[in-house]
Amino acid sequence: MAQTTKKPTTASGRISRRRFTTAAAATTIAAATPLRYGLAASTMKLGILLPRSGPQGQIGIDCQRGADLANPILTKHGYPEIEFILGDTETKVDVSRARAEKLISDGAHAIMGCFDSGQTMAAAQVAEQKNIPFICNIAAVPALTERGFKYVVRNFVTGPMIVRDAFENQKALFAMTGKTPKTVVLMHVADTFGNSVKGGINAMFPRFKMPYKIVEQIAYDPYGRDFAAEVRKAKATKADAVWMVSRLLDAIGMTKEMIKQRWDTMGVMSTGPGYYEDNYIKALGKYSEDIVSFVP
Repeated sequence: MAQTTKKPTTASGRISRRRFTTAAAATTIAAATPLRYGLAASTMKLGILLPRSGPQGQIGIDCQRGADLANPILTKHGYPEIEFILGDTETKVDVSRARAEKLISDGAHAIMGCFDSGQTMAAAQVAEQKNIPFICNIAAVPALTERGFKYVVRNFVTGPMIVRDAFENQKALFAMTGKTPKTVVLMHVADTFGNSVKGGINAMFPRFKMPYKIVEQIAYDPYGRDFAAEVRKAKATKADAVWMVSRLLDAIGMTKEMIKQRWDTMGVMSTGPGYYEDNYIKALGKYSEDIVSFVP
């Protein structure tokens, strides 16, 4: 199940993950612009709400680069220039709610965010109450578009969609490599996103008739600093492979702990941000190998 991880490049027509992220963010902004832009004489003010500090700060900063690059791209295609009002959730749900209210009071015509499902749900509820359009750039929790909100637009897949694609691609991977794990241990962050994906896995597992058995499901604090107990528990299952639903810092911490405990598996199957991030690869070097990411 090994996968050779290459550093992002821009040569030979390839595009790096970061360049793709920034381009996608700019495209999202372009798609969102007409939502409220009925007055051509005034400047469209768009609140950009992201976790730019705290445990998810690096991911939020990467997303922010999309907004930084957006205006030249938008004006080139005939859109009016947008005034961006920035907000930092600090990777906290309650702060996300407060920052959304602040962005609206500062004159935002619409809000885009927040990368994290819990923070996104909190901000979207504020926008809905204020009749302000909210564009979800990244957040997988299904409830975001299942509660009948009138002002919420999702530009991202749901947790069940991620799980469905993961099952299908796992089967394809096993067929291509001729290697199939018989047992898998599921380790997931204990937050809105992680619980949503875990729920999708449990609900859809029987339907896909996967060739392996999930022998244990281990939830953990995504912002914990010591994952020794969780890794020890997972290793004790003697599972052939690991299915990880993670963030960035915990992905780094988990891998370091697996190395420390000399836990050798067929590989890690990831459905979540973390293992494919530039900073994970930089932090782990050769130990960032044997990771297969099943992400949108």
